[in-house]
Amino acid sequence: MNRRTISILLFFLLVLLIPPGAQAELQSRYVTLRYSNQQLLRDFNDELVLGRKLGYYLKNKQIVTVQDEVLAKLDVIIEKAEVVLDMFPANFRITVVLLPDRRAVGAMYKTKYGKTANHIAYYSLKEKTIYISVDDTKLRVIAHEIGHSIVDHYFQVRPPYNIHELLAQFTEKHIVD
Repeated sequence: MNRRTISILLFFLLVLLIPPGAQAELQSRYVTLRYSNQQLLRDFNDELVLGRKLGYYLKNKQIVTVQDEVLAKLDVIIEKAEVVLDMFPANFRITVVLLPDRRAVGAMYKTKYGKTANHIAYYSLKEKTIYISVDDTKLRVIAHEIGHSIVDHYFQVRPPYNIHELLAQFTEKHIVD
């Protein structure tokens, strides 16, 4: 067998071994990013517009692929949110799961908590995970959820929900402005 035939056989073997619902996973300094397909990742990247001020911080990043760009954007938002909140939790690490739309986010919420919700995104305190609808992605949405995650990681005793929400709103407002 020649190399090309072996490569083709290996490709088909991999396709058969990867289950259809498998998720891709990427890692950055702060984030484990999970998504089901490349188009979802590209759409998320297109919808996540940082603006001129935040976008400036991407200039120093090594960005070659869409994957690199998405991870760099998320890391920049996290670093800015830490500055805004003046909270720098040790060993900060979260997972971000990209879901196609708000129905998928609602279905995930229903599966995890047994309750119906019409969220476009939410932060799971227990899992340290942000679930977000790619269709509804905006800088302010991801900034808000990252605010929740930083507050969650920072305090040893979780603050009351209203305080948590106020700090997330503060993060959102000061990152978007």
